[in-house]
Amino acid sequence: MTAIVLRRVAELLLLLLTLSVLVFLLTSLAPGDPAEEILRRGGIQPTAASVAALRAELGLDQPLFSQYLRWSRDVLRGDLGRSYADRSPVAAEILSRAPTTLRLAGSAAVVAVGLASLVALRGAFQPRALDSRALALVTVAIAGIPPYIVGILLISVVAVGLRALPTGGDGSPAAVVLPALTLGLAGAATLLRLLRADLARALRLPFVKLAAVKGLRRRRTLVVHALRVAAPNAITATSLVLAELMAGAVVVETLFAWPGVGQLAVTAIKQRDLPVVQAYVLIVAVATVLLLALTELCLAASDPRLRRR
Repeated sequence: MTAIVLRRVAELLLLLLTLSVLVFLLTSLAPGDPAEEILRRGGIQPTAASVAALRAELGLDQPLFSQYLRWSRDVLRGDLGRSYADRSPVAAEILSRAPTTLRLAGSAAVVAVGLASLVALRGAFQPRALDSRALALVTVAIAGIPPYIVGILLISVVAVGLRALPTGGDGSPAAVVLPALTLGLAGAATLLRLLRADLARALRLPFVKLAAVKGLRRRRTLVVHALRVAAPNAITATSLVLAELMAGAVVVETLFAWPGVGQLAVTAIKQRDLPVVQAYVLIVAVATVLLLALTELCLAASDPRLRRR
């Protein structure tokens, strides 16, 4: 058992190392010169001498491998560098915005998991009911629409037309409703398709049919037996949906002017602010890897066959 745990930890560390290399290379090799962008934003016309001096000050004149070693060493110490835009610590800027993004992602996760679970259970309990079919059809149809289109429609109908909710920002508790719905509906559709299929398959299993024959109520059969069979795939799908929510927050935060980490990343991309972009991509990648590792532990806890393996 100890050897298995050590092997999994080694695999996780190797994966994180590979992710750090990819994040650094993809952001550093992007088109454009950050030094020129900084000078132009400061109202200075870039010259060869001024660009070279600023690149030397930022350490961009060093070989790429030396830049990566310095950056990775600082990251391991918890130092994500300083923003090129205002020279403020990147870690402090991200930490100040992280609670806002987590609130949005958490609300979207509640929408996605709650809506998918309710519709799937309703469909499994009464598969021929008109309302369950209609809800499933609408939820799945939304999956084919890009999130920003869903967001624009919600803003146009709910915020502008009905004046029921704010169009954006973080000025009131109600402001999170529209962005959370926009972000959560796509995730709900993905999770719903899997849950409906797994529950339908579970209800056809012999031991589940036997429980029904013995007189166990359908609701109890569904909750006690069918859900237990569908749990492993549901856990995996939920983790993938949560990972999609973290990645999709960038578009939704920009659309709704939500002052989170995603909006900070979009601004940094426009300004070629490499330290902020690198920190954001690295944090999202590491969070996704850790989420999948946690999912594996949950799967082992819910399925005895995986524990034996």
